[in-house]
Amino acid sequence: MQNMKTNSREKSINFFFPIAFILGIVPLIVRLTFIEPDSNLAKLYGTTKRSDLFSQRKALFLLIFAIILVGISVVFFKKIFDKKDKIVNSILIAAGVFLLFTVASAILSPYKQQAFYGMYDRAEGLITIACYMIIFIYSIYTFKTTDNYKYIVIPILIVVAINSFLGFFQYIGQDLIKSDLGKLIAVPSEYTNISLTLSYEAGKLYGTLFHYNYVGSFVAIVLPILFCMAIFEKYEIGYKLFAIIGSLLSIWLLLGSTSRAGIIGLVMSIIFGAIIFGKLILKRRKQFLIGLGCIVIVAIIGNFATKGAIFARIPSLISDSFSVFKDTSDFDYREHSAVKDVKNTDKGAEITLANDTLKISFENGDYVFKNSKDEIIQFVKSNDKDKSFKTDAQNFSNISLQFAKLAKTSSRADGVIVNIDNKTGFMFRLKPNNTIHLVDYSSGIDVDVVYPDTIGFKGKEKLGSMRGYIWARALPLLKQDILIGSGPDTFIFRFPQNDLVGKYYAYDTTNMVVDKPHNLYLQIALNEGVIALLAFLAVMIIYIVDSIKLYALKNEYEKDQILGAATCLGVIGYLFAGLFNDSVISVAPIFWIILGVGVSLNFINRKAKAN
Repeated sequence: MQNMKTNSREKSINFFFPIAFILGIVPLIVRLTFIEPDSNLAKLYGTTKRSDLFSQRKALFLLIFAIILVGISVVFFKKIFDKKDKIVNSILIAAGVFLLFTVASAILSPYKQQAFYGMYDRAEGLITIACYMIIFIYSIYTFKTTDNYKYIVIPILIVVAINSFLGFFQYIGQDLIKSDLGKLIAVPSEYTNISLTLSYEAGKLYGTLFHYNYVGSFVAIVLPILFCMAIFEKYEIGYKLFAIIGSLLSIWLLLGSTSRAGIIGLVMSIIFGAIIFGKLILKRRKQFLIGLGCIVIVAIIGNFATKGAIFARIPSLISDSFSVFKDTSDFDYREHSAVKDVKNTDKGAEITLANDTLKISFENGDYVFKNSKDEIIQFVKSNDKDKSFKTDAQNFSNISLQFAKLAKTSSRADGVIVNIDNKTGFMFRLKPNNTIHLVDYSSGIDVDVVYPDTIGFKGKEKLGSMRGYIWARALPLLKQDILIGSGPDTFIFRFPQNDLVGKYYAYDTTNMVVDKPHNLYLQIALNEGVIALLAFLAVMIIYIVDSIKLYALKNEYEKDQILGAATCLGVIGYLFAGLFNDSVISVAPIFWIILGVGVSLNFINRKAKAN
């Protein structure tokens, strides 16, 4: 009798339930921490500690949950890991190859700290990626019935609702994270005297997901799922009502974030959805049109209420789409930039401008500025309030200078900043031997301007918020990463950060660090290697092809099939958003769980079809 009770309790255990906590907790964590820079990071940002509000603690909690899942899997191994078919096994093998080459890239990386623990503000090192694989595999094996889908939907609705609430106040410029209550939650007591500076303007929202672009990736996953459940699912009215509300709030998140990547992901989900559900849409076109109409009305009302702000970035998305097809192969950005070249000389530096060259040196105890003819150019203080110096010389009328002490122990102004067209330009340091050298803005380290190899995107450097600039300089790096990459989360060290003239043309400033490729696939190829990327793509292709075979153009759908198709559309949305966004700890755990559930749903539906 006792054995029967024990067996009954074990059978009643829902091993998938812990996944709900990961979905509902990890994306919402916002907690301030500081990262001590190692020697590699100091070369980019200096020795000052770097603050992290959205990533490190998310990664820590994900690790804790992953360890718990491993423990559950070990204790209940026989109950969890049942036999799967060839398709699931193929996906698992490809995922294993992806993880294997990720491990190899981390072990052999010259940037060990970041490769294992991740960058500050990102935290996607080997440990985090291993956690992704754990929750992915765990989801495949523990999602055994569609009744478990509520443990997906309920946490998603919670995350959508909380981010919509926070996002509203962020959108109107009253960020609750910076409020007293927000600080009480997000800032440890030892840092209460620190002022949170979140560099997001009113008119955009990011919730707890770190950046408005990642809100787009999040919505690209969850909106197709919620919308399909609202339109097609045979649930009771209360359940459908929550799905409708969740869909409308997701639309608000997407439009409020102004994420064009999210829009692209959603559009591609709609296209694939039309293919998969084509016959059912025609049969239930009234419900579909009503649902679509509600979304359009909400979007129009929201755009009207915000005086056009919600749709403000749509025209740029359209213009970028058309510009891709323009032939600009003979374009040289340096011919269209206010700055042609910057170089260090024996004792000074030279900035080559469109019409002249500004030569900088230090002679007889003072800075000296000359033109290309070695004629002295006088810069004078513009006014008492403004600390900048300007000149009447026509060829340098767009130049302003600022002098500062870069070293705390310096007894003189040992730094000069040359701004061009009122944009942050180039910083030079005066050394003890009275020579002048170009330095990095953040670290203060001596640098020489480089002109890296590029592939494509000539004349399209500003495409997609400067993604063209990044991709053109990232693609040549792939030839070094065929087998393994430089290590997870190490793109920042590979990118030619000293391409200051290129940065100035693309970003109108040199005071910035390119820390990500803005492309999920480039991110994997450069960090983990091309083979890891191929393995990742194999997982996705096997899953999506299998889904289309199972669900496309059916006359009627069972509940399991609708959920399987909706889950696939969420995966597709994320993957297309990934053409312009990276993987990030705020959203990636959701994706890997949804993918694991999708693989399991396909397995369930294949078994049902076979029977």
